[in-house]
Amino acid sequence: MKKAHSLKAFKKSYYIFFVFAMITVGINAQETENENTTEETEDVYNEEEESEEFKKHKLAIFTGYSWIPQGENNETGDRETLFVPSIGFSYEYWFSEKWGIGTYDDVEIIKYKIDREGEEDLERENAFALTVGVVREILPLWTFVLGGGVDIDKNETLPILHLATEYVILEKNNNELSVSLSYNFKEYYDTFSIGFVYGKKF
Repeated sequence: MKKAHSLKAFKKSYYIFFVFAMITVGINAQETENENTTEETEDVYNEEEESEEFKKHKLAIFTGYSWIPQGENNETGDRETLFVPSIGFSYEYWFSEKWGIGTYDDVEIIKYKIDREGEEDLERENAFALTVGVVREILPLWTFVLGGGVDIDKNETLPILHLATEYVILEKNNNELSVSLSYNFKEYYDTFSIGFVYGKKF
């Protein structure tokens, strides 16, 4: 039952992401036709000039999976690594081309238990993580985030230390598709996440 629910949540989260991705690809694939050479040259020049302008804001959506080593098997009660689907969004404000600040928020769309040694199991249901961090571009197209926040659900609120890195694999017209890796250190357990991020700079 749990696997079926996990698979359903996985399909739902990736369906949302790929809808956005396909819309973006469709928009970016459109090209103007029947223009004379002068107009085409001018458009290319304007496009290049616009892309060089510094964009201070970035909005993004995320979909991926988290690995939770301290998870618990619902049937046997034994400790096992859980794979939890999640979706989220982020907003970044860049002070310069190298430094910015952002909010990184996601929800784990599943119910699970955490094995707390010597204590009662911790139940998490649709846990919502709210984090704020400093973001730094360490190399072109590669950023690193350090921050903190809280992980909230109906059972308990936990503090978070958030570390993440993101690398842009596709970029066009201020739209970005990136691979994201993150680590969240929480009071009773850790999560390691991987996923895709679609972002828009403006």
